Amino acid sequence: MLHRSRLILTALAASALLALAVGDAAAGRFSANERNFELIWDNALPGKTKFELIGNSAGVNIQCKLTLLGRFSSNTILKVTGINQSTINHGELNECEGGTATIRAETFPWNLRYRSFTTSLPNIKSISTGLIGARFRSESGGTTCETQTEANHPGIGIIEGGLETTGEPENIIADRNGRIPLRGSFFCGFAGEGEFGGTGLVRNLPRTAKIRVTLI
Repeated sequence: MLHRSRLILTALAASALLALAVGDAAAGRFSANERNFELIWDNALPGKTKFELIGNSAGVNIQCKLTLLGRFSSNTILKVTGINQSTINHGELNECEGGTATIRAETFPWNLRYRSFTTSLPNIKSISTGLIGARFRSESGGTTCETQTEANHPGIGIIEGGLETTGEPENIIADRNGRIPLRGSFFCGFAGEGEFGGTGLVRNLPRTAKIRVTLI
């Protein structure tokens, strides 16, 4: 009888843990403790790099320091693919290598849209977001290109590093698998697509603290 009671208690405990894990996985929203944020690609920061504008077929590979200033639409964000999480309202490019680049400021605000997340329950491991409406003009070796991210061709950022342990992301990594249309000179049009690259820093605005993100 005692053995049977122990088996029942063990089964109940396992069921409770499973229910907790399923509940965490099914959580429908993220919570952020800050509304305003900065994304900074700067190779002077430990473990970070410049932002890369890459068009290999067009012979374009430009690296610049980049700062983007944004704001979450709310402190709670629905975990639904394709919805706007936030806007990017201002950006600065400087100290470029391999060519020159500028931001087409008239295209602000840009949108960040939730794509997916990975988890090692009960914690978030990474969040994937898509940048929509961003437009850059670049020139390298006589080739001038324009890149503009679109809903079907977003610039993809992977937010990670610290989420799994403290809930405070450290990095945003420009995913080079995101294909961005290239426009401009013959070589850009012929190349068809480019990509973004580089590892940036995630901070609140005005860069005084980390941002804490949790599943709720």
